[in-house]
Amino acid sequence: MDSICIENCDKEDMYDLMEHRLMQMTFWAHKEVLFEKIKQKIEQQEGEKLEKIAELLVEASRNKMKRAQEADAKSGEIREKLKDALEE
Repeated sequence: MDSICIENCDKEDMYDLMEHRLMQMTFWAHKEVLFEKIKQKIEQQEGEKLEKIAELLVEASRNKMKRAQEADAKSGEIREKLKDALEE
C-alpha cells in the first residue's frame, strides 16, 4: 500500500499503512543508531590519525583560499593599472 488513505480507506487499510510507516521509522532509527556506533568505533580506533588528517586538510584549504584572495587582489591591481593606462 503506497498511497495515503484519506477518504476511501477502511480502518484495516489505515492500520496496515500505520504499521508499515511505524516499521519503516523503526528501521531508520536502527540505522541511525548503528551509524553512530560505527562512528564511535572509528573514533576510538583511528581518532588521532583522523585528527591529524583533518588538521592538514583544514590548513591546506585555508592556504588555498589565502592564495586565491591574493591572486584576486593582484588581478584587481593590474586591472586598475590597465584602466589608468588606457585613460591616459
